Amino acid sequence: MATTPTRPRPAAPSSNGHAKASAVAISPPGRRVRGPEVIVGLVVIGVFALGAVLLHLSAVDRSPALAVVGSVARGDTLSASDIKVVYVSSDDALARLDESQMTQVIGQVALVDLAPGTLLSRSVVADRPALDPGEGVVGLSLEPGGYPALGLAPGDRVSVVRAADPAAVGEEGDRAAEVVLTREATVFAVEELASDRRLVSIVAPEADAEAVAAAAGTGSLRLVMVSP
Repeated sequence: MATTPTRPRPAAPSSNGHAKASAVAISPPGRRVRGPEVIVGLVVIGVFALGAVLLHLSAVDRSPALAVVGSVARGDTLSASDIKVVYVSSDDALARLDESQMTQVIGQVALVDLAPGTLLSRSVVADRPALDPGEGVVGLSLEPGGYPALGLAPGDRVSVVRAADPAAVGEEGDRAAEVVLTREATVFAVEELASDRRLVSIVAPEADAEAVAAAAGTGSLRLVMVSP
């Protein structure tokens, strides 16, 4: 450690005429900046902080969940290629399906549009409607205006209405030709055709399905979506 050179002070004469011994002045040592020690201390603090974060993350369990790979439109049927397994924190308060339910989801229908990465739950998928005894399926080729603009998906409840023929309207505006063919129909499948046309298959009681099929050739049928 460097020290400041000392210079002897002149001795003051004593009372007997002899000079006193000179006193040596000692200067305090200068401050030394300990750069390496500070850097090492900061590194140690950073390492401990990172270790604490990693310890916290490792303490949170991650559980498998099912998510969609790409975009799935409302009404589409899910296939194995549409689904992947992801891992999420187990303390997330989310309703989700796990990988053990993969086979149950394949073949189900999306009830809403699903963006890539959306976690699957029971609220966004449903089984495709099945036929019960006494029911029938009939297909309708509909032009725009014959179905709701927001679209249809399997499982939607609809009524089928035969619109009035303008030639059948009486002088007083009698629209008795307007007939509700069924109020108990469920959309079974939807297929997009050219020019925004839709091929919509519906499930209805057998007698109603036969009435709808008989009127399908007139081109005046309309689907009305109703609440479940």
